[in-house]
Amino acid sequence: MDFIDTLTIDAPRKTGNGYLAASVLAARVGIQDYAGYEIDPDNQHGLRDKRTVRVWRPETSVFDKASLASLAHKPITVNHPPVAVTADNWKDYAVGAVGDEIARDGDFIRVPIAIMDGEAIRAIDGGKNQLSCGYSCDLVFGDGTSPDGHQYDAIQTNLKYNHLSVVDLARGGKKLKIGDADMTTKPVTITIDGVLVCGARRLAA
Repeated sequence: MDFIDTLTIDAPRKTGNGYLAASVLAARVGIQDYAGYEIDPDNQHGLRDKRTVRVWRPETSVFDKASLASLAHKPITVNHPPVAVTADNWKDYAVGAVGDEIARDGDFIRVPIAIMDGEAIRAIDGGKNQLSCGYSCDLVFGDGTSPDGHQYDAIQTNLKYNHLSVVDLARGGKKLKIGDADMTTKPVTITIDGVLVCGARRLAA
């Protein structure tokens, strides 16, 4: 008796208590754009007044084992708080938490999340659903070209996560979001003794 059940796991779902749970893409490799004053506020590298500084996030940094582990159990906030989230201010900023199954998904990091705060859930339902990680890192300055042919001004290394924020616009792109309108689905089939009993398609929410 064979059961084959292929479902979309990305779609957000509400629990019996009204919490929001989802599996989401939270970060990615590749080039991300920053303003010069964000990267080089003291102008030590001559980039402070540059409109766009291109920073490369290589696989070796993004998928580093210790870096990935640092994202587990981190608080979720609405927008980035003005300070790092700690045990002393967690109640002021946290609306949920990241789970512990941090995994690579192609060029992305996939994580399970739970949002418990009603106001935050209503904001997400209203369209504020993109995601941005808050983290510290080391920057290695210097011009270069990534393996896929994109020029950069600096490289990120030693990423350590502090929180995951629900934002209006993710720096990492629109794929970093709660829910995915571009999700593809596969047939759900159930066979018994080799005979097809049911074949259906579950639509993405």
